[in-house]
Amino acid sequence: MRPLLSLLLATSALSAASQQDVTALFDQRALVKPITEIEGTLSDGSKATVYKIVVRSLPTDHAMGPWSPATLKDKGGYWEDAIDKKLYRVDAEYLKLLNTRGWNMFEVDGTVHRTKDRTEFDKVARQELGGWSYDDALKSGVTNSVIELQPLEQIVTIFLPKNPQASAKLTMLRQARFSPRSGLGLSTNGVRFFPPEPVDRITAFHNIAPLDPKGGHTGFGHEYHYHRAPSVMDNDKSGKVVGFALDGFAVRGPTEADGSKPKNLDAIHGHDHDGLGYHYHVTDVWPYILGGFKGPLGTASLGDVDVCDATKTGGDGGKGGKGGKGGKGGDGKKGPPGGGPPGGGPPVAK
Repeated sequence: MRPLLSLLLATSALSAASQQDVTALFDQRALVKPITEIEGTLSDGSKATVYKIVVRSLPTDHAMGPWSPATLKDKGGYWEDAIDKKLYRVDAEYLKLLNTRGWNMFEVDGTVHRTKDRTEFDKVARQELGGWSYDDALKSGVTNSVIELQPLEQIVTIFLPKNPQASAKLTMLRQARFSPRSGLGLSTNGVRFFPPEPVDRITAFHNIAPLDPKGGHTGFGHEYHYHRAPSVMDNDKSGKVVGFALDGFAVRGPTEADGSKPKNLDAIHGHDHDGLGYHYHVTDVWPYILGGFKGPLGTASLGDVDVCDATKTGGDGGKGGKGGKGGKGGDGKKGPPGGGPPGGGPPVAK
């Protein structure tokens, strides 16, 4: 009995240390309340202990923007061109390049066309998600513009498996089903990771939706999220944990701890080596954050909620909200809920 008791105590201590390590990785300024544990249901229907992480969804460790330049004299954010696949700074040179393709991105006086308010920004959501044609958008939508909007603070609860388990096979991103609000996972500064932008859908209307120098912008739910990891944009070579995927596995920077390029990554950009356990690495090429999931997923819900049910992919993924903030901005208006289309599936970008 004594050896067994020692083993149980050691396991308990390891679990406590593991929890402490995970919670310590998060920027405490991003948390609405301390991270706790509850029992939840994962995407495959299994029961598991999950971390309940309630965040403000706005970064406290860096400024947001710029996205669009106001005039040709200014510099905006970054956009990966749909034709040559290069990452461009959105400035006079790039906007003039788009105009050579038949676009119309600025006035004669150099004023750049951009979404001017929340109403116009929401038109972009309707035309992209509603299957509009370019002619439709030309008549009553938004075309030939840089899409931007200052994001709102949104209280969101993220549920991540405490002890992530590998599934029998990898789930590729296009096959994964999860709440639109969940994204791919969570950065340690409380901002969600989102899948790659649907560039073709955006440029079909002669629009672009730049990322700021940290890799983020505002989504259709008026929330701030990342499509590129800040560690990539910053050329960070520490290999540190920069967040966690929705399946609970760690997401590390673009290099190993010694600054070397990660080796033997699988199809979803993860691997296991040197006792670190399975983890993902972000990158400056597709899939940018991760290309799928190793294990069953947790979920996310708008507000401070107490029930985790990741099988509800079409909605919040939880119940029992406590009235957390949900997109109320300085103009007193609420934005459309969620970060993507209804009905589940990967959230669309903006």
